[in-house]
Amino acid sequence: MRVLNLSLDSQVLEKDSAVQRRLLAFAEKIGNTTPALADSGTPFNKGELTVFVPAGRSTVESLSPNLTVQGFGGPKLFQFFRMWSRAVEEVKKNRYDLITVQDSFFLGFLGVQLGEKCKIPVEIQVHGFEKMVGGRKQLARFVLGKATKIRVVSERLKRELNSIFHIPHSKMYVLPVYTQIDTTQRISKRKTVPYPFTFLMVGRLVAVKNIGLQIRAIAELIKQIPHVRLVIVGDGPEKASLKLQVNSLKLEDKILFEGRQENVSTYYGEADAFLLTSDYEGWGRVVLEAAANKLPSIMTDVGLAQEVIKNNENGFVISVGDQSELVLAMKELIDKPELRERLGEAALRTFRSLPTQEVQIQKQVTEWQTLISRK
Repeated sequence: MRVLNLSLDSQVLEKDSAVQRRLLAFAEKIGNTTPALADSGTPFNKGELTVFVPAGRSTVESLSPNLTVQGFGGPKLFQFFRMWSRAVEEVKKNRYDLITVQDSFFLGFLGVQLGEKCKIPVEIQVHGFEKMVGGRKQLARFVLGKATKIRVVSERLKRELNSIFHIPHSKMYVLPVYTQIDTTQRISKRKTVPYPFTFLMVGRLVAVKNIGLQIRAIAELIKQIPHVRLVIVGDGPEKASLKLQVNSLKLEDKILFEGRQENVSTYYGEADAFLLTSDYEGWGRVVLEAAANKLPSIMTDVGLAQEVIKNNENGFVISVGDQSELVLAMKELIDKPELRERLGEAALRTFRSLPTQEVQIQKQVTEWQTLISRK
């Protein structure tokens, strides 16, 4: 099986990154075609995975016998033009059986046009829609309509695509984002109310995350409970305006901006509860990171809420944008250490029950095999 992956994640070029390790595992699985598959008549002989990605530099790196990554540098339009030209050149040599694209907009358009031109099945991977308005929405409609198969990361997203674009359920399959975190060491959280009680937020500082809701909630909460703080780990275009909001509320000593951190394990270890107040999420990987660290989460009803995190079972799920619900949930976690312990334990059990990387990869490869066999 020969797969061309058009990706937007340049971290695949970063040595030993989580993305690179995952793709190496995928490539190894693709390369190890079993006799059973060969006997089934499925035309898989030499297995290989090739990744094309816009990058800061132009490069070709052979990371394993089965994985090659090609980065395309330069201005954005130039990157896409070179990716298209190179992909057409490679596909004409009959090098690929399948194209999979991690984007449903411009890169997705390139993928479906390439698949149509060269008669190759195309899978579009949908992780969410943060900016699906105007022309982008119409572009997504075109791309998803042309795709042979669509992978979504949650049942919620599957329902959204069916509702918005009328994509048949049979054209989609659900495969969540794999979250690789070592939980071999048992984490013991404090059961008494610490000083100060620490809420944690990890993620990009962008409008859709609605971090301002957390700031306003803290401002209201400290009127009743002074020993509380919010730690914000991450960076982004909203940072300056969020800091202004904090300064105007005189909360500089209660809300700390830690910037982007390569290693966030210390922050999870020191926190007492996790907050995700997004207006929209495709999945919500950081909530799983919190669960792996035995942290109870309060999250809005987006992404993996109701599917993985269930209200009052292994976390709290509140309505999008509801400040009153958020404050009540925060206060309840502070006031009830036994509840914190129960939700944290349940969140950790939920995380440990999720499919392993091996299971995830096998399901992905099986879906690819099915697509190729229909050619």
